[in-house]
Amino acid sequence: MQKWEEALDLITDVAEVRPDIPYLLWCEWWMQQRGAIQSMTWEQFAGGILVDLAKIASKCPVPMAADDKRRPNVECAARIINLIRDVHGNQSFVWFTASMIGRRLGSTEDTLAMAQHAFKIEADWRSCIAVANVLRDLKRTDEAAKWFHKAIDYDKEDVSAYLDCGDMFLDAERWDDAIREYERVLKKQPDHEWAVPSIHFANFKKLGDPNRKLAMLRMTEGGDGNERAQMLANKLDPPFPYVTYLPRPADASANALDDIFQQMFQNPAKHHGSTVKLKLSHVESPSLVAAFWLQMEMWGPTVGFDYQVEKIQQPDPRQPKTQVPYNVWAWDGTNPKPALGRPDPAIVKKLHNLASEPFSFDIWAPRAAQLAREIGPGALQHLMAALTFPPRPPGSNWRVINWTQRAQVATVLVMAHLDQGWNGSVRQKALYSLLYGPTDWTTGAAIVVLGYLARTDASIRPEVMQAFAWMQSIIPKEGYTCWEYPLVNVWLSMPGLDDVTRKRLEQWKDKVENNETGSSSVHMVELEAKKFDQAAEMQKAAAAQQQIAAGGGGDPDPVVFPGQRVARLSDYVGIMKGMQSGNMMGALQQYGLDMMSYAQVATAWGQRLGADPVLNAKFAAMMSR
Repeated sequence: MQKWEEALDLITDVAEVRPDIPYLLWCEWWMQQRGAIQSMTWEQFAGGILVDLAKIASKCPVPMAADDKRRPNVECAARIINLIRDVHGNQSFVWFTASMIGRRLGSTEDTLAMAQHAFKIEADWRSCIAVANVLRDLKRTDEAAKWFHKAIDYDKEDVSAYLDCGDMFLDAERWDDAIREYERVLKKQPDHEWAVPSIHFANFKKLGDPNRKLAMLRMTEGGDGNERAQMLANKLDPPFPYVTYLPRPADASANALDDIFQQMFQNPAKHHGSTVKLKLSHVESPSLVAAFWLQMEMWGPTVGFDYQVEKIQQPDPRQPKTQVPYNVWAWDGTNPKPALGRPDPAIVKKLHNLASEPFSFDIWAPRAAQLAREIGPGALQHLMAALTFPPRPPGSNWRVINWTQRAQVATVLVMAHLDQGWNGSVRQKALYSLLYGPTDWTTGAAIVVLGYLARTDASIRPEVMQAFAWMQSIIPKEGYTCWEYPLVNVWLSMPGLDDVTRKRLEQWKDKVENNETGSSSVHMVELEAKKFDQAAEMQKAAAAQQQIAAGGGGDPDPVVFPGQRVARLSDYVGIMKGMQSGNMMGALQQYGLDMMSYAQVATAWGQRLGADPVLNAKFAAMMSR
């Protein structure tokens, strides 16, 4: 017995999974067999093969490229629709699906006629959209807009027709018309995740207002991000590493440390007293250490960092590449340490505000220039120090390794605006100190910023490109060089490159991306727990209790965190007792805390109580009253 329905349903399901293999040829052959189509009801077609064909088409672009591997299946689908149409031509869904498939193969007047016939048979929202989409493909924009609006007559709650119409006007650069369509969406759904970034984009293109662009770019980083905002951001500034976006640091040590952070994430406090051991084949970026200490500072626990290197590549990346007036890193053997003390917190706060904005030179450069004017050239040492003591990230979504690099680029961009002129200027000395200093992410930050300056100021471009060429010549043969990928990308962004240079740089870039240049490896990474001697800890606790019982131990209610909201032991005990009574939020609000800030307070107090048996005994006594 020939079970045509089951056979067709199976093969179209397979074709949906692998549309790049022309499985539908089998389906076409079966349907050409005598009586095959006639043996099936319209309901079987409508609920089976037509739905599958529509799904296959919906996942393909409009129009498809001639060499698209899915095209043979879609062409076959068009022939299958013709066969079905010969028998069930009185059904609107057949014509709708035919127009949908036809759009993928390239809309024509015949495609339009199919969509119009679907509407003639059954006038509804779906057939209106079919006509509108074909007219949009044919660049008959105003006619298409009428059909998009006509679709709303059949579904008053719909917003997708307005969105499609707005997108059509956006593609046609008819900004006012696009804005009007998106406004119609926002009247119904004020926070629509597609309409909001789209209207920001249209307003920016219409007005040139950088605040409109900033509003859209902020949506790319808020919460889980916004795909539409990212799509439009890429349209404004096509992705170009270290020019329009900052790739994640690719040091082997960065990946290893990120794994350690993942282990610690759920409960950082329990790792207090532990040590992270990291052994590398070669020296890598010392800024990784800055990122580690920043993460520990944010989380609270005291965790050691045992940083080991097996081999020093040549030229030695710990040493400046030439004499420089400023250094941000010093080395004790193979262990890096900041060369400067902590920077002015007020300056760090300003850097935080700058780096918290989405990375875009259009957004960052004016703000960096304003900040540079506020603090002046005399703040250079604080800016240099901020490279090794970066500001905290703006929220919990940030990976601290990515953030550290980004904050460094922002800081160096401020340096680039500290004064005017170039030769002999403070900014020139600062940027070249970082470029020619020890190998680090700060080297890459200098490359990124020098590239920006050279693109915008032709007078310094030859000098910068000459510096880039020298930097290329001294890349070590072994070990990972963190600034090599920034260098080749930023160099490729320079205006006026001749064809020979561009080809050479593109070949070099391919080698870096294919891991055909120097590399490092992690030979060990582990989070070693602090050894716990229960008997010794019990003895310490008992001794502390005896000391307090005998009237020793000093102030029974000491100030542990001067100047903080929860400064005294009694403050912390008060919160604990309030929470035990069930009034958690009231206990926190008494000290101006929320759950986020309380977590930091609890971590700090937990560490101090764990490290001080006498304080812990006072805490226990106070809690028992």
